[in-house]
Amino acid sequence: MAWNIGANDVANSMGTSVGSKVLTVKQAVFLASILTIIGAVLVGNHVTETIRKGIIDPTAFAGNPEVFVYGMFSVIISAGVWVTISTKMRLPVSTTHSIVGAIIGFGLISSGLSVVNYPKLLGIILSWVISPITGGVIAFILFNMIKNSVLDSEHPFDSAKKVFPLMVSMVFMVLSFAVLYSGCHMNLGGIDILTIVVLVSLFAGLTSMVLLGYYHKSGKDPYYQVEDLFGYLQVLSACCVAFAHGSNDVANAIGPVAAIYHVTEGIANGLTSGILQQSVPVPLWMLAFGGVGIAVGISTWGHRVMETIGERITEITPTRGFAAEFSTAATVLGCSLLGLPISTSHVVVGSVIGVGFAGGINALNLNVVKNIIISWLATIPSAALLTMVIYEILTHVL
Repeated sequence: MAWNIGANDVANSMGTSVGSKVLTVKQAVFLASILTIIGAVLVGNHVTETIRKGIIDPTAFAGNPEVFVYGMFSVIISAGVWVTISTKMRLPVSTTHSIVGAIIGFGLISSGLSVVNYPKLLGIILSWVISPITGGVIAFILFNMIKNSVLDSEHPFDSAKKVFPLMVSMVFMVLSFAVLYSGCHMNLGGIDILTIVVLVSLFAGLTSMVLLGYYHKSGKDPYYQVEDLFGYLQVLSACCVAFAHGSNDVANAIGPVAAIYHVTEGIANGLTSGILQQSVPVPLWMLAFGGVGIAVGISTWGHRVMETIGERITEITPTRGFAAEFSTAATVLGCSLLGLPISTSHVVVGSVIGVGFAGGINALNLNVVKNIIISWLATIPSAALLTMVIYEILTHVL
């Protein structure tokens, strides 16, 4: 499952950078792999807890914990199969949709409608709708700000140098806040976190101002010079998205594993009750294991969906790519901190559509967008049905 997440969702973090020719595929794969592992280990725990226990009530299986184990195993297999099929078709589907749909399928076939936590499920579904819209709106606004203040100005490159430090500060503000608020294990209060975030963002912005003094213009075309400069900013924001990708999507692979591990450990120790709890700690090694699995998926099959995100939806330039990447990072990290297992695919596609829409509806490949949306709608029922079939096979064989 982790391999499939990497193979499909790598496009979320690096697709636009490859599409705009700022990074090669090999460079994108390397950066995404490293940062995904770091994000999974530092910030992954919150969402993992939501996936594991939020959608169905594990205590409903207290009388027969083996059923819960078979169910979670079925969930991992079915979600992985569906994402593999989608990756083969170069479609950026939601691995979060896949795992949640699979869990719903297990709950329905094993215990009926009553086991599903409908308020929690409704909140997750609403986040799937709201997150791509939020990403698209932020990307649309941010790119128009860049267009009005830089690209349409009398001296584009000089204007770009003025806003560049501000953009760098924004990226580091989002990233540092995420690490301190969710991943840091020190007991820091809200004021402490805010102070550190402000200091980090100011230091990053000032550092970028110093580095700009050593930057040499590329070519004579002012628009090319601006895009070349924003290429560095796009890579920085892409790294931020890769970190967010690891923090949010590791839950899709490790959530069911955490449940299986806890239950089987209890059974091995001779426990017959109390092993299906509402909340159990997720071991750090397990988060790291999921992050490594995702990184392997990125390295082997990730280029397929990367092409769809970076080249087939709309034309991507470094300025457009930065707007899409930053809005994706802000949206995904924000939802990760809230414990909402949103779809990174939904957010990045929404963000790419947002920057494309800034150039008019004709700038979008509506046929590709239509196929992506259809695959999204098919994900939950397909994963649920596959889980039901696999669960039936496992329970009859085992």
